[in-house]
Formats: sequence, structure tokens, C-alpha cells
Amino acid sequence: MTDSPDSPLSQTLPERIAAGLAEGIVSGRYQPGERLVEATLVKEYGVSHGPIRDALRILQNSGLVIIHPYRGAEVTALSVREVQEIYQVRAALVGLRARWIAVDEAREELLARVEGPIARLDRLAQSQSGADEYIAVALSINRAFTEGLSNRWLRSMLQALTLQTSRYTRLALTTGVRRRESARLWQTLLDAIRSGDGDRAENIASTISLATRDAAIKSLQQMERESTAHGNQAIHRSNSRSPGTATTGVENSQGNQK
Repeated sequence: MTDSPDSPLSQTLPERIAAGLAEGIVSGRYQPGERLVEATLVKEYGVSHGPIRDALRILQNSGLVIIHPYRGAEVTALSVREVQEIYQVRAALVGLRARWIAVDEAREELLARVEGPIARLDRLAQSQSGADEYIAVALSINRAFTEGLSNRWLRSMLQALTLQTSRYTRLALTTGVRRRESARLWQTLLDAIRSGDGDRAENIASTISLATRDAAIKSLQQMERESTAHGNQAIHRSNSRSPGTATTGVENSQGNQK
């Protein structure tokens, strides 16, 4: 058996480092805006600066980091505009992916691989503490569908979006309500593909992607509101501790009276 292009044995050292850093970014170990200090990564991975720089360039091409001249790399921010743009493309691609698989006469092997994980999603969705595991299983199902494609061009385009969309998938599946709806849609998609209904499979897959987009946008907007509220509270506390303009006004009034 030969190694697949994405297997660890076939990856270069920078690609393996990039994969490890990407996992940390997607999981939230590295937060948006956080700097990835080259010297720290050299020590962490026990390599020279060259592979680290190459790994960071790979992540920049994937949209996970931005490299600033003289300041190094930092994790890119999540944004409403980006999620809208990415998922407009992804919804079309995953719809085509589902149609392609549904009409593929050799689809049974792939369906056998994902049937168990999809059933597992339903069980995990019922648990309030199963969010991380649910997200991991959902991402693995997505990878299985993409890797199972016989169309290498479609497979390549979807793989190029995987890392960045994984961040938004995690953000979109933070609530139990959303996970239960997601599990239901995945089971419906499985049924459509098994029956060979390409139209229905395409529609459901696109619906899953667009629902992820909408939930991610809602989470981002909530985070922005909370950040603004916290900022306003900090300003209020700072003003209440510092000499107020009223005191200054009294002092000036007294000075004028003199």
C-alpha cells in the first residue's frame, strides 16, 4: 500500500510543522491576533529556523497566519466578511461533492466509512459536554467525503479551503441546538447519497454549509458585542477612578472667582 499525498510519511518537515501549528490554530490553542514567535517555535519543534519559516509560509497561503515584515507571523483574525466569502464558494463545492458521490457507482465503500461516525454525531449532539468531540467527528467526516472523491480537481479545491473553514466550523457548533440540527442534516445527507439522489444530496450538502456560515456569523457578531461591552465597561471604570471633569470644573471656577 502506498502513502496518500496527505499522510504523515509523505509530508516534508515544514508540512508536518505546519500541520501541527494548524491544528493548534483550529483548536484555539493559538488565538486570533496571537504572534507565532519564530525563536519559540524553533525550540518547541527542535529544528532550525528554515523549516519554521517554510511552515509559516504554508500557513499564510492557507489563510491561517499573516507574516509582517520585521514583526513575524500572527494568527489571522476571524471576520464576518471572510466567512461570507469562503462559504459562498464552499457551499457550491460541497454541493457538487455530494452530487458526485451520490451518482458514483462505487460510493458504497465511502458510505461504509462514514455511516458509523454520522450515527455517532447524533449521540454526541445529545450531550452538553460533547462539543469538542462532536466537532472533531464532524471535521473527520468532511475529510472522508473529500478524500473519497474520484474527481481530483474538486478534491484539491476543497482541501485548499479545509483549514480556514475548520475554524468557522468550530465556531458554528458551539451550541447544543446547532449540533443537533447539524447531526440531523448529516443523516439526511447520508440517506440521499445512499439512494443515489444527486439533486437532493447537492441541496442538503449546500444547506449544511450555509447553516454553518450563518451560525459562525452569529457567533462572531456576539463576540464583537461582548468585546465592545467589555471595552465600554473598562473605560467607565477608568474614568470613575481618575479625576473627573467636574472636579476640574470646580477648581477652575474657584480659580476664576479669585
